Amino acid sequence: MALARFMSVTGAALLLAACAAASSAQPSQALPGETETIHYWHELEDGSIRVQVRSNGCTTKESFEPVVMVDSRTRWAFTVELRRLRPDLCRAFLPEGVELEWSRDELGLPRGGTVRVINPQAPTPRPRR
Repeated sequence: MALARFMSVTGAALLLAACAAASSAQPSQALPGETETIHYWHELEDGSIRVQVRSNGCTTKESFEPVVMVDSRTRWAFTVELRRLRPDLCRAFLPEGVELEWSRDELGLPRGGTVRVINPQAPTPRPRR
């Protein structure tokens, strides 16, 4: 009898602990928009980030929210994810999309820190130069 009671109390405690762990694993805040598949990105000499994205003619920087994350191990390595806030419903034919640029200041990145864009990349036409 004591063993059965011990097992039921232990089982209930484990269930409660699992529920508490599951709820704390939820993100504290949802990210804005949706992850955008990009054509390519690169860092310019001045540290700005240039990204080629899909566009139907109405895509601007304001169409995106750049989400910057810091590598907690080094504090000098940063990742940027571009999240599209609103779809481009225009009808222009732009197979190469458009190039958009963000400065380090706009992204809140310190000089000297490494950065990379983590959006998925699609096969792309040759980048414009």
